[in-house]
Amino acid sequence: MTNPDERNDAWREALNCYESLADEVVVVGEDWPKNFSWEIIGKTFQNGFDKCQSDWVIRMDIDYFFHEQDFKKIRKALDKFWDYPMIAFPQYQFFSHDRYQLKTRIGLAFNKKNFPLIKLDGGGDLTLATLNGKLIEPKSVPNLSVPVYQYESIFRTKEILREDRYRFAKA
Repeated sequence: MTNPDERNDAWREALNCYESLADEVVVVGEDWPKNFSWEIIGKTFQNGFDKCQSDWVIRMDIDYFFHEQDFKKIRKALDKFWDYPMIAFPQYQFFSHDRYQLKTRIGLAFNKKNFPLIKLDGGGDLTLATLNGKLIEPKSVPNLSVPVYQYESIFRTKEILREDRYRFAKA
């Protein structure tokens, strides 16, 4: 995470959420450049994956949250789906406190113990999971009914959002 206070990221709340769910929390991206390329994102996520010592790795952006009521379901799924390289979740993107959309189904939990060769280098933004150079499709793995909530727009001003969109468009 880079400049989370300046960007109005709810980073303390996010880390608290992750620490309540996980055995370990690895933070990466502290040296994120203001002007970046898409490949940096995947490399940063891969760096976090590589640093994790757990059997399962859950990749969370600083604006992603799971509801605490879903932690038990997530843990149960991690115990159940050992034969799969990934578990996918519906992603709800919030624009305001009462307006959101189901953005996509996204693979966020990766079975590092049984599939240590997973790479976060696929898709158009070079962050999606691949195994042996092939994209792991969310439709080919278990899909939990547990949503991940993305709050990138809720806490940021229009100016911050405008600047972020411009930086991402340049990438």
